[in-house]
Amino acid sequence: MLSEILRNTSMEVRETPPLFQQIDENFYSYSSFLRSYQKYDKLTQSHAHSVDTIVIGKTQVRPNFRCNIWLEDSNKPKAGRFSFKMISDSTGEYQLYVFKCILSKNLGKPIGVSFYMNDYTVNPINAPINRLIEVNTKRVMRESGSVKFVNNIEPAICVIPNQVPLVSRDAFIEFLVFHHMMGVDYYTIYDSMISEDIIRRLNLLPSDITQWRIQFFPLNFPFIFSKSYNIVRQAVELDCLFRHFRLDKEETNKASHVMVMSWDEFLVPRVHGNVKEVVDDLDPTRKLASLEVTQLLFCLNQEDDSDVEDGYPDIIKKTHYYMLKQDTKPVFIRNLDSMTTFDDILDFRSNKNISLDILGAHKYTECRDPKVYRTNGEGYNMTQMNVFQHKFEGAMTRFRQQLVSNKIYRLYRSGQIWEKNSQELVRDL
Repeated sequence: MLSEILRNTSMEVRETPPLFQQIDENFYSYSSFLRSYQKYDKLTQSHAHSVDTIVIGKTQVRPNFRCNIWLEDSNKPKAGRFSFKMISDSTGEYQLYVFKCILSKNLGKPIGVSFYMNDYTVNPINAPINRLIEVNTKRVMRESGSVKFVNNIEPAICVIPNQVPLVSRDAFIEFLVFHHMMGVDYYTIYDSMISEDIIRRLNLLPSDITQWRIQFFPLNFPFIFSKSYNIVRQAVELDCLFRHFRLDKEETNKASHVMVMSWDEFLVPRVHGNVKEVVDDLDPTRKLASLEVTQLLFCLNQEDDSDVEDGYPDIIKKTHYYMLKQDTKPVFIRNLDSMTTFDDILDFRSNKNISLDILGAHKYTECRDPKVYRTNGEGYNMTQMNVFQHKFEGAMTRFRQQLVSNKIYRLYRSGQIWEKNSQELVRDL
């Protein structure tokens, strides 16, 4: 279905997509990256090849595998040396790993990697093969005379589904337009629930207005969605970082900072005009590996702010965040410019927590009691909402006029991209 969608649009999958593949009943590989400190054609026979594979596995099971590296123009693989590294604390039932497979000599150009059980009764030829994504793994910083040149900030967002994995076209457009206003032009969307209609009509937006670059990847969940959401989000973040890491920042169209967010999360500055200004102010020398943004929970089932006129989207009309027991996770802005080698991607020790006075990560969702199931999908009623602790936060209202005046948003709301519903309240300017 995804291939058919992409054939009928101008949005092509320009890179090898990440896909979960079963290694055995306990482990699933996601994407594999060939690490090289030089371009392949400059390697000598003495250079080793190292492949990193993102893997999700059961927490209680220790990885015990062998690995093969498959070479171009050869139907027989070469045995590699297997090792692994735990990347995160366990999230309930699952754990995130990086499986390493190393070939001590350059015996040919690697194109794939496979893992199989450490059991000589298992035929390794039958193991699923992950296609390799080539990455350059040493960043060269630009210098101007004796003064180090600091790169411009080019943020990128990798988008994953909400925990309820359906997104309306309103939410889709509002997310893209708002973060475009915040200085983000690069989006990698990991989501199989985006409809063909949304992708097709997105192409109707004039490129000279949007100036954004969007890449779609499918997201296949081999696990129960609700139980594996957080660990899959971590796997997507790692894939996002691996893909955006580049050797030479002088190349154009390369991101300097990346973050993973769902469709219902918005980065909202309190003082600055956009996210690029926030990062520039907090980290002018680009030394911090990671900036942590606190998440605030805005319930869509709260009453609209009476001071906000009709016709604005819900993200503008909800102005109180709630301290409920629902999971709220921070959003991390990862700084690729601070990472001089590929191994630095796995080290986020230089964290800085951004004050809520400067930047917050607003999450807009229906608030429900997680212990109570309702077939109609309704959340807390207003009587219940009134007794919960909450605080006013009007930072988003700063951008209400800028949002509804945005050319892309006006094209969408006027019905030139989608047909306009006559029952909708729209602020036409």
